[in-house]
Amino acid sequence: MKRGSITIYLSLVLISILLLVSIIIESARMNVVQTECRAFTHLASDSVLAGYARQVYEDYGILLVWEEKTLKEQLMEYIQANIEMADLKITGTNIMATKIRDIKVRQVQYVADNGGEMFIEQILSYMKYAATTKAVNKLIGLYSKNDNYQEKSDTTEDMINVEENSEISKIVDDINDEVSNLKEGNIKNQLKTKKKRTKFLKKLKKIIKKIESYQRKREDFFKENKGTYGADYMDLNLKILEQIKNKIEEEELIDSSKTEEKWKNIGEELQKKIQELNVNISTEEDQKNKGIYESAKELLEKGILSMVIDETSDISSSSIDDSNLPSKKEIKKDSLSYGLTDKAKIILYAGMKFGNYCNIKNKTDLKYEMEYIIAGKDNDRSNLTDVVKQMTAFRNVAALMYIVTDKEKMTELSTIATSAATAIGIPFLEPVIKAVLVESWALAEAVYDVKILMSGKKIDMVKNKGNWKTNLRNFNNKNVKGSTKKSALNYQQFCYLLMMKEKISKIALRMMDVIQINIKKNYNQAFCINQCFTGFDIETFYQTKPLFASMPWTINTFGEQIGDYNFSVVCEKEY
Repeated sequence: MKRGSITIYLSLVLISILLLVSIIIESARMNVVQTECRAFTHLASDSVLAGYARQVYEDYGILLVWEEKTLKEQLMEYIQANIEMADLKITGTNIMATKIRDIKVRQVQYVADNGGEMFIEQILSYMKYAATTKAVNKLIGLYSKNDNYQEKSDTTEDMINVEENSEISKIVDDINDEVSNLKEGNIKNQLKTKKKRTKFLKKLKKIIKKIESYQRKREDFFKENKGTYGADYMDLNLKILEQIKNKIEEEELIDSSKTEEKWKNIGEELQKKIQELNVNISTEEDQKNKGIYESAKELLEKGILSMVIDETSDISSSSIDDSNLPSKKEIKKDSLSYGLTDKAKIILYAGMKFGNYCNIKNKTDLKYEMEYIIAGKDNDRSNLTDVVKQMTAFRNVAALMYIVTDKEKMTELSTIATSAATAIGIPFLEPVIKAVLVESWALAEAVYDVKILMSGKKIDMVKNKGNWKTNLRNFNNKNVKGSTKKSALNYQQFCYLLMMKEKISKIALRMMDVIQINIKKNYNQAFCINQCFTGFDIETFYQTKPLFASMPWTINTFGEQIGDYNFSVVCEKEY
C-alpha cells in the first residue's frame, strides 16, 4: 500500500513536471516562431524592394519596383520560401509548423500617386549630392527677377487685325483737298460781297460737316476694334474752321452793311487763321514708312519657329503615343507643397537627365525632352514651337521694357507712325500704328535673342543700348552673335526659367512620361511606370499548430485539443 502511494505520487509529480516543461518549451517555441515570422515578413519585403527596376536606377538614379506580379503575390512567394527553408532540404521535424494565412496590403506608395510625390522625394534625395547650393540659388534668383512675363496679349491681336477703312480714307482725302484749296485761295476776295460770303460760308460748313462725319466714323471704328483714340489734326482743323465761320456770322449779325475795306481787314485776320489749318499730303517718305508698318504687321502675324530656325526641315518629327502616360492619368489628389528650393532642385535634375534642342540625348524617342516637360505635346515639333513661343514672349517683355525708356527710339517710332498714318490716309490710326511698331520691334529683338539661344550661344538677360541688335528698317538681323559675359544665359537655362513657372506636379509627371517612353524603347516594351512603387505598408497573418502543447499529458490535463495559434506581423518599407 505504501509503495502504491509512492508510485502515484511520483506519477503526479512527473506529469506536473512534463506539463510545466511542455508549457515552457511551447512558450519558447512560440517566441521563436513569431520572431522568425517577423524576420520572414521583413526579409520578403526587402526582397521585393531588391527587385527594383535596375535600368531606371542606372539611367535616372530613381529606385522603384515595377509591379509585374501583384505585391501580395510576390510577398507570398518569398515568405513561403522562407518558411519552407527554400532549397535547404533539411530532414526531420519542423518545429515551426507554421503557414501564412493571408496578407493584407494596407497601403502602396505608387510613384505616380498624388502628383508624383514619391518620385519628387526620390529626386530630392538624389539631388542632395548632385546639385550645389550655388546652382540652386542662382536659378531661384533668376526666376524671382523674371517671373512677370506673359504671352502676346489680346490688345496686340486687336492691333494686328485692324483693317484700313477705304471709306474713311476717301473722306480724309476730300477734306485735305478742300482745306488745301481753302489755304491756296484769297479769302479777302471771297468776303467782298454778301453773295460771296454766303458762298464761302457754305463751303466752310461743307468741310465742317465732313470732319464731323469723319469723327463719327472714327468713334465707330474704335468701338468695333475695341480700341481707344486721342485727338488728331482733324480735330484742330474743325476748331479753326468753326472759329472762322463763327467770326463771319457774328460780323454779319452786328452790321451786314460793313464797307468793303472793313471786310478786307476781317479777311486778312481770317487768312492767318486759315494758314493754321493742317493738310497731310502723302510723300515718298510716308510711303516708305507705311511699308515699315506693313512689315511690322507681317512680323506679328508670322510663325515664330520659321523666324528662329533657318532650316525647319531639320526639326525632329518624332511623336509618341500618350494614352498610358502618368501625366494623362487623372490626379485624384494634388496636395503637394514644395518651396522654390525644392522646385529648383527638381528642374536642375531635369537638366542633368533629359535632353533638349541644343543637347539631344541618344536612344530617346522624343529628341526634345525638356521641351516636352514644359509643353506636354505628343510630338517634338509642337513642343519646340511652344517653347520657342514662350521664350520669345519672355524676351519680348525685356525688349518692351527697354524700348519705352529709350527716348530716341520712342521719338523715331512716333515719327514713323505719323508718317505711315498719313500715307494710309487715316490720321487716327497713328496711336495704333505706333503700338504695332513698338510691339513688332520688341518682337523682332526677342526673336533675334531666341535665334542666338537656339544656335547654342548665350544672351544677356537685361536689354540695353549696347546689346540691342535690330532696327525698324531691318527686322531680320542675320548676324547671330552671342554674349560672352559670365552672367549670360544659354538655351537650357532659359528652359529652366520656363519650367519654374509650371506646377511641380506637372513637371514630375511629365518627367515620368519621358522615363517610361525611354525604358520601353531601350529595355522593356511592357514597362509601365504607373505600376511602379517605392514603398508599402502590409500586415501578414500567420497560423501555427501547437506542438508541445499537443502532447498527451497536456491534452489529458486540460481535457481538450488546443486550437491553432494565430498572430500577425505589421511591416512598413520604403526606399
